[in-house]
Amino acid sequence: MIEELNTEFSRYCRKFAEKLKIRSDMDATRGKRLFNIVFHNKTLLIAFCLLSLVIIAIIIGLPIPTHKPTIQGQLESTDYRVSTKVPSRVEKVCVHEGDYVEAGDTLVILSAPEVTAMERTAAAKHEATEATDALVKEGSRNEVIRTAYFHWQQAIAARDVSQSTYRRINNLASQGVVSVQKADEARAQRDAAAAAEQAAHEQYQQAVNGSRTEEKRAADARSAAAGASVDVVKRLLDETVLTAPKSGRVTEVFVEESEVVGTGAPIMNIETDDYWFTFYVTEDRLPGIDYGQLVQVYRPASDDTVTARVTRINNAGDFAAWKATRALNDLDLKVFDIRLRPIKPLKAPHEGESAVIINTEN
Repeated sequence: MIEELNTEFSRYCRKFAEKLKIRSDMDATRGKRLFNIVFHNKTLLIAFCLLSLVIIAIIIGLPIPTHKPTIQGQLESTDYRVSTKVPSRVEKVCVHEGDYVEAGDTLVILSAPEVTAMERTAAAKHEATEATDALVKEGSRNEVIRTAYFHWQQAIAARDVSQSTYRRINNLASQGVVSVQKADEARAQRDAAAAAEQAAHEQYQQAVNGSRTEEKRAADARSAAAGASVDVVKRLLDETVLTAPKSGRVTEVFVEESEVVGTGAPIMNIETDDYWFTFYVTEDRLPGIDYGQLVQVYRPASDDTVTARVTRINNAGDFAAWKATRALNDLDLKVFDIRLRPIKPLKAPHEGESAVIINTEN
């Protein structure tokens, strides 16, 4: 059995080898025929040579003319975030994302009952200090002044009586009618009445003059402090109605109605109309770019070209501002941040859109 299998396998191999030889002879014959046709026909020979040159040139690499790399940047703008100084609850959001707002437009209305209560308390304290200040400046009541005046007049009458009594007793004492002790007692009563009259006069003057200058100044200071407290609370209360400080477009709203926001928490973001172009340029491209120079900038987003002025040329920083070229036996190039401001307002600007420098003007 094994011998029969070997014989059959050998026969199959011989047949396969004969087929390969026949096909190889046929391919060789066809190649010789094609070679004879090409090299005996001048036109085909020339075409073959040109095609060979093209293939060789592609393999070796044709000299491709170099062009200046494109300076591409983007459009940026100044934006600000609206926030409040008072912890409060969002009562109403008056604008939506994409709305354009003018300076002074109402953006958000907040609710802060605690601040309202603080305002009432501060107003009551201010009213109390104002009343105290008025009382100090007004002086004594008219009844008090009149009472002090009558006491003074009573003291004057007592002083006059004591003086007359002293003169009479002193005359009697000099004649020996009364003792010297009686004269001394009359003199003491006269002096006491004079002192009492002086004290009554001082009390009357005090009632007329009212409070001292220092007391009036202290009352003024307390009134001013209470008024300042009221102003502070009013300013906090003003923070419950947020308005736009500048015109711009609302790009993001971070809160929903009924949410509680804390002090300084961002409520929305507004993009202003202050636009500029930012380009990052290697230092080998800096020649021809200088402060104040006019530059033509193409905006693909709006398919128009605008004129902008160079306003800033700053080093972009060493952390990631190098272009490695040392592998080509050259120096590493630093990158500079170039800012250009449009001469005229832009048409349909979008922050982050691409921008390409076309050329510069001297």
